[in-house]
Amino acid sequence: MLNTVTVTFEQQHMIHRVASPRRALYHISRPSMIQSSGAHNGRHSREGGYTAEEYVRRPDHTPQTGQDESEKYILALQTDPAHHKAVTALRNQHFPANINKLSAHVALFRALPGSQLPVIQSAIQHLVHHQEPFPISTGEPFSMTHGVGLHVHAEPAAHIFRTLKEQWDGFLSKQDQSFRAHYTIQNKVQSSVAQESLMEIRSGPHRFEGSTGTVTGLSLYLYDRGYWTLKHTYQFRAEHEVEKAHVVDRSDREEWPSLGAASTPK
Repeated sequence: MLNTVTVTFEQQHMIHRVASPRRALYHISRPSMIQSSGAHNGRHSREGGYTAEEYVRRPDHTPQTGQDESEKYILALQTDPAHHKAVTALRNQHFPANINKLSAHVALFRALPGSQLPVIQSAIQHLVHHQEPFPISTGEPFSMTHGVGLHVHAEPAAHIFRTLKEQWDGFLSKQDQSFRAHYTIQNKVQSSVAQESLMEIRSGPHRFEGSTGTVTGLSLYLYDRGYWTLKHTYQFRAEHEVEKAHVVDRSDREEWPSLGAASTPK
């Protein structure tokens, strides 16, 4: 049983200003009991800005299959652990802790329909068999009005997106019709706080110096009201490999995601 506490916008505004400037701008209700941070039962901490009963995805994020999709999947880049750790540390520093459910990630598609899962998996497996690992690096931070993003340089990612989009175009959501490689470092804060964070990341005493790494494969996650559960990791074919790309089934074997790493921290 969940007990919720309703907070008006005016009250939240006061909390935001007095208690913690990096708490969520839209924090309406929350469970009375909160798990400690870290993975649990295949998911990140259940601390969040809304209850499961309240959460509804936007229409633009709905797959166009003509039916209600009980399961939706996210496809993201998988990177080496060192790069993943560096960008996740930056996200954890600036993202409102009470709604930070994910580690840093670059998502290619955010609402792939479960009804098309065999088609989706087949296309991914074919692609990774012909794709070699490639470099990734962070670029300049940019304003997201209520947050901060970080540009990403990883040119082959756009080619991967276009290749898969051509095959899945008939059922993709409106959101998944386009792709811009980036990390979301902060979201759902007041615009003034976002601007301060942007300046701090760009040129403050603790400015982010950037990170480079390698994209080693793709990760497929099951979406559940804001939480991502890792289902499969698809490794790119290494340059010297001739056998079929390895596909690892992570279902029920790994606690919440390490989007880009073999070991964990949105």
